[in-house]
Amino acid sequence: MRNLRAKQIEAGGQDSFLDIVTNIVGILIILVMVIGARVQSLSLKTEDVPPPPEVTTLATEVARLEDAVVSSESALVELDAEAGRMAATVADAGTARIHLATAVSAASRGIDARKQAVDEQKVVAAELATRRERLKNEIEQCTLEAEGIAHAPQTTEELLAYPTPIGRTVTGDEMHFQIAGGRVAYIPLTELFEEAKARTQRHSGSLASMQTRVETVGPVQDFFLDYVVEVQVNRSAGQVMVRSREWVARPGRRDVGELLPDALARQSRFRTILSGVTPATTVTLWCYPDSFEQYRAIREELHRLGVAAACRPLPEGAPIGGSAEGSKSVAQ
Repeated sequence: MRNLRAKQIEAGGQDSFLDIVTNIVGILIILVMVIGARVQSLSLKTEDVPPPPEVTTLATEVARLEDAVVSSESALVELDAEAGRMAATVADAGTARIHLATAVSAASRGIDARKQAVDEQKVVAAELATRRERLKNEIEQCTLEAEGIAHAPQTTEELLAYPTPIGRTVTGDEMHFQIAGGRVAYIPLTELFEEAKARTQRHSGSLASMQTRVETVGPVQDFFLDYVVEVQVNRSAGQVMVRSREWVARPGRRDVGELLPDALARQSRFRTILSGVTPATTVTLWCYPDSFEQYRAIREELHRLGVAAACRPLPEGAPIGGSAEGSKSVAQ
């Protein structure tokens, strides 16, 4: 915009100067024509009379003015040519200015691109330095660990290998243990069922009074047995069948049983009960989620003793129980 205004100012100044010169030349031409007319009229009136000095003076002045007009016209032509040269120079200067602005813009873009490339290189260099430092720390850590392992005393760890498990349904004697809260407790199901059977026989009464009911026996070794007595009467055959349809064994207190170290001790109650097992006996372990470590230790001990073991995992809070329609334990 500034360059355009400068061009307009330069062009306006040249036009004003040419207008002034043209006006002056026009005035001179008009004066020459007026004086020439006056001289001609004077010549016609006084053909035989010698011209006065004023006429001579005017003629001289006319000749001088004619020379001035010729000179002014020549100067006007030269000024016009100079104005053309100046306009061409201004146009060339404008073109050069445009080229210069284009070159400056291109150089600016090139500088920005180089600056961005340098910034990216700095970022990459910083990332590589961070990664190199991290790898250096890891190498130092691995070196220290390797030295520690090299100077550590050699220890031998015994691994207990189990044979390929083959499941079989338990059909013989079965012994039950509860593993909960880190404790191992014997569940006297056989004794509880014997007491329930005796209680049912004592309270059977007449056929009319027999009905399905829920009864409880215990405690026997800190366990109770809740069971459902189901009575089925076949009047046509005169037969009565009494059975326990469902049962639940529940501990009488929370801390029933022995802690694992005590259970694995030489004179523990756990080992005393296991002393009565036979090759046909299966040990069923009712295990809760908080005692899987204790379950593995007990199972390893049973495997070492050659006793078949079956596992009954239970969710937290689920009771130990069964029913006539339930499944039997599977030993491995």
